Formats: sequence, C-alpha cells, structure tokens
Amino acid sequence: ERSDLLVRYKSRIQKGQHALRDQYRSSYEQDPDCLLYESSHLIDEVLRDLWTELHFPDSMAICAVGGYGRGELWPGSDIDLLILLPDEPDPELAARIEQLVGLFWDIGLKIGHSVRTVEDCLHEAEGDLTVQTALVEARLVVGSYALFSRLVAEFKKQIDPQTFFHIKCAEQEERYRRQQYSPFNLEPNCKEG
Repeated sequence: ERSDLLVRYKSRIQKGQHALRDQYRSSYEQDPDCLLYESSHLIDEVLRDLWTELHFPDSMAICAVGGYGRGELWPGSDIDLLILLPDEPDPELAARIEQLVGLFWDIGLKIGHSVRTVEDCLHEAEGDLTVQTALVEARLVVGSYALFSRLVAEFKKQIDPQTFFHIKCAEQEERYRRQQYSPFNLEPNCKEG
C-alpha cells in the first residue's frame, strides 16, 4: 500500500511541476507570480489528498508557514509546514506523524517542518523572531479550522504588531549594514538579495 502511495503521489507532483514549468515557459508575458501561486496550489492539493487518504484525526491540522504560507512557492524552495496538534501525541500518533514526514520526503517534497501544539507554538514564538514571522504568515492547508483559528487568536493576543514591525525593520537594516548597503554583496542569494 505504501509503495502504491509513493508512486502515485511522486508521479502527481512531478507531472504537476513539469506542467507548470511548461505552461510558464510557453508564455513569456505570463506574470511570474502566477507560477508561485500555482506551485503552492499544487502542493496544497497533494497535502490535502494525502492527509485525507491516510485518515489523520480531524482534530489536527497542517499549516503552511513562511513563503509557502503566503502562497508563494518558488521552484526549489523548501515547503515549510507546521503540523498542529490539539494535545501532545500518544506514541501511536507520534509514530504516524513521523511516517507522514518521511512520506513527504519520499514523494519528493523538500520540507521544513515542526510538530507542535498551540501552546508549543506560543512558547516558541515568545523569544524567537523567526517563529513569530512564520506564524504571522501561517495559513491552514488541511485539518481543523477550529484549532488553527485558536492558534491565530492566541498568537494575536501575544504579539505586539508595532514592536514586531520595528524589530523586522531593524533586522533588515542590520542585514543591509553587514553588506555595506550593496545588494550585490548578497548575490546570488535570491532570498536575501
């Protein structure tokens, strides 16, 4: 059964990605953002179908974070995921989640992931700007809307938007200062440049 799953989903991803590239190459006038959004949509569909087929509990969720959370999936980018749990998993569920993460890799998804409860997310975000940024950009892909809504509501209570904004501006300024305010010093790093 697992081998059938692997073959089907790996093929689906490869065909989808090739179709998107061919579509993009065939039309030079096409907005490049379209490729980013369509790539994100392809992965959304794969994750939803895989989640449903594997019968994960309705109380859990998969959330997209980072650029993928914004719906912008660059070719070759990591697919940043948060597997959101209502409670700490029992050993059986923990093993199933571990197998799921392995399956993501086996079907060709280059993922960055975390497995957390709402409380874990809030605790991690307290002193970590990277986690805060990821949660600001989070969106629900599949699973419990109620759990995701709880995360968003609790996170909004915890974060001060003005402070977050000023810290992000200072972070960007520091990155520019380190590179003597020259974008060419960051090349060819497309993410930082």
